[in-house]
Amino acid sequence: MRSLVGLVILLLFVACGRKPKPQAALPYGQKITLTDSILTLGGLDTIRFGRMHEGEIAEKPLQLVNAGSRPMIIQSVERTCGCTTLKYENQPIMPGQTHQLQLRFDARGEWGWQLKLIRLYLNEATEPLRLYVEAEIE
Repeated sequence: MRSLVGLVILLLFVACGRKPKPQAALPYGQKITLTDSILTLGGLDTIRFGRMHEGEIAEKPLQLVNAGSRPMIIQSVERTCGCTTLKYENQPIMPGQTHQLQLRFDARGEWGWQLKLIRLYLNEATEPLRLYVEAEIE
C-alpha cells in the first residue's frame, strides 16, 4: 500500500513538472476591422495613447482584420506629423486574416492635447482609412 501511495505521488510530481506545449503568438492590440465598404466609403478609428510626458516615446500594437471579400494591401501611408510612425509589412491581407501593425508616437516637442492623423491607402480604395492618434502631453 505504501509503495502504491508513493507511486501516485511520484506520478503527480512528474506530471506537474511537464512543460506546456508552446502556442503560436496570438495577435494583440487594438483591432481595426476592414470591410468592403471601407474601400468605397473610407473609414476611421481613434488610437488613444492617454497621458504622456513631453519627450516620451510610446508604441501601441494594432491589428488590421480583413472582414472583406477580397485581399487588401496597404499601398501607402500619409502622416500629418513626423511624430507618428506606423510599421507594417507590405503583404496582402487575405479575407479572414489579421495583420499586425506597430504605431509609435514621439512626444518630444509636443505639449497639451494632441490629435494627429494617419491615412492608410488600401488597394482599390476610393477613400483612405483614417486613423486619429490622440494623446495628452504633460
